[in-house]
Amino acid sequence: MPGRKELRNVRFRIETANGTLRAPRFIYRGNGEMIEDAREVKQVAMQVGIFRGTDETYIPKLMAHLDLAETEATFEQLPDLFLMSGFGTNGGNVAGSAQGASGSTTVFTLIPPSTLVFPTYSYTVEAGNGTASNDGWSETMPYTLCEELTISGKGGEALKVKASLTGQYGTSINAVGSFTNVGTLPSVEAIMAGAGTFWLSPVGSGFGSQQVTAGNILAFEIKYKTTWAYKYPVDSGLLTYATAVFTDQDITGKITLEAQSSGTYGAWGSAGQKEKWRAQTPQLLTATWRGAAITEGTTYSNKEFTIQHPIKWEKMPKINDMDGNDILEGEFFSNFNAATPAAGRGTVRIVRVGTSEFAGA
Repeated sequence: MPGRKELRNVRFRIETANGTLRAPRFIYRGNGEMIEDAREVKQVAMQVGIFRGTDETYIPKLMAHLDLAETEATFEQLPDLFLMSGFGTNGGNVAGSAQGASGSTTVFTLIPPSTLVFPTYSYTVEAGNGTASNDGWSETMPYTLCEELTISGKGGEALKVKASLTGQYGTSINAVGSFTNVGTLPSVEAIMAGAGTFWLSPVGSGFGSQQVTAGNILAFEIKYKTTWAYKYPVDSGLLTYATAVFTDQDITGKITLEAQSSGTYGAWGSAGQKEKWRAQTPQLLTATWRGAAITEGTTYSNKEFTIQHPIKWEKMPKINDMDGNDILEGEFFSNFNAATPAAGRGTVRIVRVGTSEFAGA
């Protein structure tokens, strides 16, 4: 029986030791490409009396990649993508901190590195299209980390997420190419873009102190680009990278503003966002989306996804339009703000029901 694209799926499992394969069971609810084996093949150049020499080759280096195509972002499956990207956790709990009478509410406080480097949270990935019974073939990739994570949203849609992952190597899971476990689909809730609230607050006032006038934000994108130094030592006995060292993280984004001068947080006006770009005024960006009610929450009564970062506008191009309506599309970056030292580079908070299937189950 031929293999079929519709039977493909991708699974994650956090590793207890970086590079030590785990057996994933829960399926990623989204679109994923298959694992790309990126091993390096070298041809040996030689002069042996034959044009082009012989077909002698060797493989000095192994690596693999997997792209997660854009799909709906959910409260349940975002935390692990941030952990793969070098974020730390409040208290080091990768499964989330439980709240409520029976621990049904779980809070992830995810922190981008500023002055501290957090432990590296790597994952085993399995990807394929079924089992040998339908000519499927599945492969695995250990020590998987995220190099680029993008969250975006626009009105009338769910938030979207896409990611680029890198691992030590790609190989068949076993001789017949079947998954390690029977797959389980977790329950998830997509995050509705229109349910969001945005704040652009003055530095010193605290995150969430100045709400943007409702209707001013039409679309946004935030990109987390993490730099990993993949170390290939000569004394490890491995052709894979032995360690991946976090060395940097670039946080950038775009916000599409309704082009109006509605108070301090409109696009125009003496105190508007374009003037803040001209003056290079730092601000504290907060964006929050809430989902279904949580019956046993103590601090939180709903699922939640909150992003908080200090930002400065980097580019403010000329006025554009959306179906004839004036808009302003600003580009920002987020670095450490000296006037907000306790917050570092901000926080990402995710509240969901139960611990992470990929990291806690």
